[in-house]
Amino acid sequence: MESRLKYQPARAHQRFKAAHRALVLIDTGPESLPYHIMDISESGLSFRYLGQKLKRSEVKEISLYNDFDLIVESIPVRAVSDHRLQDNLVPVRRGSLAFRDLSPDQRSQLGKFIQNYTEAPLPIK
Repeated sequence: MESRLKYQPARAHQRFKAAHRALVLIDTGPESLPYHIMDISESGLSFRYLGQKLKRSEVKEISLYNDFDLIVESIPVRAVSDHRLQDNLVPVRRGSLAFRDLSPDQRSQLGKFIQNYTEAPLPIK
C-alpha cells in the first residue's frame, strides 16, 4: 500500500522566530508597505500580510528593516508559497520567499539581522 505522506528532507538552515518589529519591504512600487516577518533563516523568510494575494511575478527584491532602520537592502528573492491563514473580512495571508544570489556583504548583513532581530530558533520539521 502506498503512503499518502510525502518525505520532506530537513531544512538546510535553522529557522528563527522574528522579533516584533522585524519587517520586510517588498518593492512593488510607490505603494509598497512593510510586512511583519514571521520567521527567517539564511535561505529565506516568511511574512504575514493583509489583503489580496501578491503577484509572484512582482516579488523580485526585498529589504529588511527593524522598526524604521534599514538593515539589509536589495536582496534578490523568488516567491515560494502564499496561502491564506485566516478567513476574515480582510484575509490574513502568509507568504514565503527564498533568497537568491546574495553578495558577501548581504550574506553578512543577513547573519547580523538574524542574530540581532530574532527571538528563538523554531523546531526543525
